[in-house]
Amino acid sequence: MMENGERFKINEPNVVHENIDGETVVLNLDTGNYYSLVGVGAEIWEFILKGMTGAEILGMIRQSYEFPSGDEENAVHSFLEELRQEGLIAAHDGDETAGVQEAFLAEKKPGGAKAAFHLPVLNKYTDMQDLLVLDPIHEVDATGWPSTKVEK
Repeated sequence: MMENGERFKINEPNVVHENIDGETVVLNLDTGNYYSLVGVGAEIWEFILKGMTGAEILGMIRQSYEFPSGDEENAVHSFLEELRQEGLIAAHDGDETAGVQEAFLAEKKPGGAKAAFHLPVLNKYTDMQDLLVLDPIHEVDATGWPSTKVEK
């Protein structure tokens, strides 16, 4: 189980990601699984990229969303734990990003209505698993792929 002050990092280089029009697509090259994150889940991923702790992420979510049920802490921590169990993130010891939340909050515009909170969801897809794991491009040397056979 994770602690509130725990900081995370993306499990690179085995995990690659891209944000396309508000959807974050994540690929785990070890398992061949790929994932889709939208809404709150995509925001949490961005906060992880910025080096925020679990507590800082929760604080940012509380600043941005309205919570009718009051169970946002459990939702955020469950989502972070799911990311960890899938091998997408790992604990990170460094504190070189201390103060990130304050800097991020300073960029936000004051005021404005909070959006309704929707549980963060990690959509997992395994349909291309065989292709992604077996793809020979993962076994590339300095010559690249495909490499031509050198005659001796």
